[in-house]
Amino acid sequence: MRTVPVATGIIEDAAGRLLISLRPEGKPWPGFWEFPGGKVDPGEMPEQALVRELWEELGITVTAPEPFRVLDYTYPERTVRLHFYRVRHWTGTAHGREGQEVRWLYPWEIPALECLPANFCITAAVLAEALPQPPLCLIADPDRLPLLDFRKSLEAALGAGLRWLVLRCKTVPDAPTAAVLSALCAEALAQGAQVYLNHPDPLPGWPRSGRHLTQTQLDAGVRPDAAFGVSCHDAAGLLQAARRGARYAFLSPLFPTPSHPGATALEPLAFAAMATESSLPLIALGGVTAARVPVALAAGARGVAVLSGILEAPDPAAATRAYLQHWNG
Repeated sequence: MRTVPVATGIIEDAAGRLLISLRPEGKPWPGFWEFPGGKVDPGEMPEQALVRELWEELGITVTAPEPFRVLDYTYPERTVRLHFYRVRHWTGTAHGREGQEVRWLYPWEIPALECLPANFCITAAVLAEALPQPPLCLIADPDRLPLLDFRKSLEAALGAGLRWLVLRCKTVPDAPTAAVLSALCAEALAQGAQVYLNHPDPLPGWPRSGRHLTQTQLDAGVRPDAAFGVSCHDAAGLLQAARRGARYAFLSPLFPTPSHPGATALEPLAFAAMATESSLPLIALGGVTAARVPVALAAGARGVAVLSGILEAPDPAAATRAYLQHWNG
């Protein structure tokens, strides 16, 4: 089967919205949404084709497109080699010159629509750019330690470079504990970390970047009004999280873990298969030691999440640095 080269633009406006267009009747996959672009003609370079196609389709003149990804995808009728470009600079007003509908959407809004399958991993890649860097998440459960020890462990991890925290409260804490946890959230944010609350409703007014939901909360119809992520365990959960507007998803357990002895581990092959099809950046959770981080990343994880490996380590700062070495070099 011949591979057809295609140039595709991820057009982003000043507000961070992306332009997608609806494939019209008369073309393959009508009624599906896609990032706009088209075939590379013989003798053309992909960038030249991109500029031409976006003028023909949208009436904009593109300048300085940035190469983003090259992806081969096999549809039933053909294989395409998609050259994706980030497009942040253009002149003209984008509109459907061929009568096609176009929309400006934030990246997390796109999975709610029926999109071409090849676009899924690109949406995930764009969403991954907004993840905390490095993408190491500590699930901080204050029930696992005495409160003073919990605070010391968390502060040590932040001092060692941790920049992502999910504060997990399975029950509503008493007032003194809540005051300490609220102060820790503020402290983490002040150090440049992102803080997501995994807390039962009603959600407290603690300083935070967003909310983290369990699959049960998502199933119950909880719809945060700010950025959120979801803990998932299978492809159905990932699809629901994406269509509800999640920014990321934990997928677990990647490896066997003592905290959930009855859970069947996904293992890297199954994880990789779901990562390929997901429009969300997936964060590997479950049995992820520092030594297993490369395996998780090779399976398509955009980051990893840990709990006891840092929180209950004899030296939380050293444990954090051991995980971070895979991003910090």
